[in-house]
Amino acid sequence: MSIAAVICEYNPFHTGHKYQFEKIREELGVDYIICLMSGDFVQRGEPAIYSKEIRARHALENGADAVFLLPLSYACGSADLFSLGAVYILNKLNCVDYLCFGSECGDITLLKECAQKLMTEGSVESPAIQRLLKEGNTYPKARCILFPEYEFILNQPNNVLALEYIMAINRLHSNIVPYTLKREGQSYEDAVFDENAEFLSATALRKAILTGGGTSAKKFLPYDFLSIMERPIGPNAVSGVLFYSLITQQDNYSSILELSPDLADRIKNLLPTFKNFTTFTEEVKSKNYTYSRVSRSLLHIMLRLQGSSVFHKERLFKLTGIRLLGFKEASSALLTKISDSSGLAIISKVPAVYDDLDAATKEMLDEELFASTLYDKNKGIETPEYSKQLIIVKEK
Repeated sequence: MSIAAVICEYNPFHTGHKYQFEKIREELGVDYIICLMSGDFVQRGEPAIYSKEIRARHALENGADAVFLLPLSYACGSADLFSLGAVYILNKLNCVDYLCFGSECGDITLLKECAQKLMTEGSVESPAIQRLLKEGNTYPKARCILFPEYEFILNQPNNVLALEYIMAINRLHSNIVPYTLKREGQSYEDAVFDENAEFLSATALRKAILTGGGTSAKKFLPYDFLSIMERPIGPNAVSGVLFYSLITQQDNYSSILELSPDLADRIKNLLPTFKNFTTFTEEVKSKNYTYSRVSRSLLHIMLRLQGSSVFHKERLFKLTGIRLLGFKEASSALLTKISDSSGLAIISKVPAVYDDLDAATKEMLDEELFASTLYDKNKGIETPEYSKQLIIVKEK
């Protein structure tokens, strides 16, 4: 039995993702594909456009065999925390052969070379990087300056995430084989709606759906999105909750995940200008802090994610269980394989096992419960988080 894994957000799931599943099966000949997916909030520092249940179902109906949940602090963390958390979990399943991801580069050899260079000379602690940071450069910009021969790789978002996956595999001494597919269609962050594109970016699709142009997006969505019994939301849907959190949590800013003292001061000083999530993020953004960095920090305040990156990396190694969101009924043999081999308990019903879990796993589940409850209340979803049914997709 050969198994490929995909680390994903599916925000929303679209035809490019379905194409990726097809290419993975075609090129690697794997028996099963598992997804490790972000929950109701994503790495850009925003609420997902649709709930994790909707997005997991779309993945299962279009090629995935099982979908697991990436815990909140990793799903919403910086690229290195996101990738380390995801790769660690996949490695602990003890049955994943390949980690598959898209990249603008499409050359795994070149990506491995660049990743090795970054690991040996490009860490944030390295003297050369520290010097460039003190000159006012962001960390991504500092890496491009230090390694001009790899700038064409380091300037592309999917390449950067691919590098983080490879470095995480190396750091964990994992036997998982990294495998990249060249990204087709629009770039990851392209917000322009191009109806002639082969594949549209998730950014452009979200914009189209949220601004009422969803009908034109139908050709890029392998499901009838008009039948989704849930309204789509963007970042500004949680503006009220965010503002309340920013005001009431000021004394706790120093303990918030990935919130530096300088950025905390900048947020406090600009609070009187707050109008909504996106405009405030633009206000706070600066030469030293990218939009995504600011957005994540604001989200961490709202979701009360505390502790340093080091704390969350160390806590990761104490994790003993991982939530299963859903699976394809015809792929039950995959779940048997995972259950037999995994170093993590597979949790399908949280209330049934919660009291027996270790403190670290309980903490992560509690964080997820708080975030999902906030998300669901905003959307008018009435089913309590832990009363939601496991998604089982039958063959059509």
